[in-house]
Amino acid sequence: MNGISLPQRDQLLLRFFACLDAHGVSYCVLSGLSAENPEYDLDVDISAAPGDGPLIARLVRDFAQDNDLLLLFDIWSGTCSRAYTLVLRGSAGRVMLKLDIMAGYGSFRTGEVLRHAELARNRVYNGMFWTLPPQSELAYLAVRHVLKNDNRTYRAARIRELHAAVDMAAFKAAFAPVILDAAKAAATGRLPEQGAALRRRLVRYGKARMGGRRRLIAAVQEAARHLQRIRHPVGCSIAFLGPDGSGKSTLIAALHKRLSPVFHGVTLLYWRPRLLPTPGRLKFWNPAPEKQENPNPHDVVPHGRAVSLVRLFYFTCDYILGHFLVVLPRMIRKDLVIFDRFLNDIRLDPLRYRMAVPARLLRLIERLAPKPGIIFALHGPPEVLHSRKPELSLAETARQVDLLLQMARGNRHFTAVQVDRDIEHIADEIIETLLAACAENGGKHTGPRAGPRTRPSAG
Repeated sequence: MNGISLPQRDQLLLRFFACLDAHGVSYCVLSGLSAENPEYDLDVDISAAPGDGPLIARLVRDFAQDNDLLLLFDIWSGTCSRAYTLVLRGSAGRVMLKLDIMAGYGSFRTGEVLRHAELARNRVYNGMFWTLPPQSELAYLAVRHVLKNDNRTYRAARIRELHAAVDMAAFKAAFAPVILDAAKAAATGRLPEQGAALRRRLVRYGKARMGGRRRLIAAVQEAARHLQRIRHPVGCSIAFLGPDGSGKSTLIAALHKRLSPVFHGVTLLYWRPRLLPTPGRLKFWNPAPEKQENPNPHDVVPHGRAVSLVRLFYFTCDYILGHFLVVLPRMIRKDLVIFDRFLNDIRLDPLRYRMAVPARLLRLIERLAPKPGIIFALHGPPEVLHSRKPELSLAETARQVDLLLQMARGNRHFTAVQVDRDIEHIADEIIETLLAACAENGGKHTGPRAGPRTRPSAG
């Protein structure tokens, strides 16, 4: 592992492997942890004996506590697999471990294509951790290549290297004919024409190994897993509120870059979910696109009370329906959803939205509408914010800062952030707050601790 760009991360990883060894866990690392891997990332795939699942879950938590790590995610990610994400406290997400623990290789849909006992047979200790022997590595890479269409250059090169070095007679005796055919096709470059047929054969083989009873149990477990993910999404949604000049766009860009490795994806939304089109587009006689940047936000004439109420109802429907049809599905997929402004911004700056509605009604709608996990209220000296963006008057900027702090005071969804500081320090503070909230939420809803004790697949 010499030459890897994250030495602190590697030290933590080696300590974790040492912890597994000390407790007699049967495991082997499936990922290529080497400097020669040009697409080396933070994910570490580990195959472990099915019966060691409960022990590993406890060891991960103990390891996090002993090494001052924040257990950000503990996700029931497959029929018999868990995914753990650990972040070094105080690092603002820069150093982390992403551990995917699985019992062999497969999934509910593909069945038990490769069992842990097969992969770990004659496993090799490289002086730091247990790895796959060449024969098992060839089987694993070939099966992965076919099932996931994982044709990355360095993996394909490794398959060819292993195919030339491994005793194929011994390989044939150890693995099923379909796995042998997959290895040959992957090594000789024949997957484009054989891939679909091999994929079907591998799935039939994996499901046949599971048997009817195990497949029924796996179906129940998979349904329970999906239900839990819907009830308790592992992703997160946040929003930024603040007067012009508070640095919302700059902070969002910094967070997008820093948090992309932590979540499966980052979705950026301006003000609302946008499930419904902007009202201006509904005017068939003169459709108008919705503006996300307005250099003169107060150079508008507000609508009358009746039109304002209709527009408010329309936007409220977008927030409610959009939460369930746009935001929630992304959170279920472990995405981070970031709103640049949110519903509360109408009360903060009603003229920007050409609204003329009672503040009491706005407060009621704010309470009823689905909310992000955290709303960051960005504030600072009005003079500083006005100097950054002087489109609004200093008095208006000061009014919005005062109102924003009033809105944040005593509201558990709000977190006030002072923005007249270095952008990196502000981003660090926001990330630490977000990750702590994710860890607290994940600690409450992690799914079955023990998991199945029968010989299962993993996805």
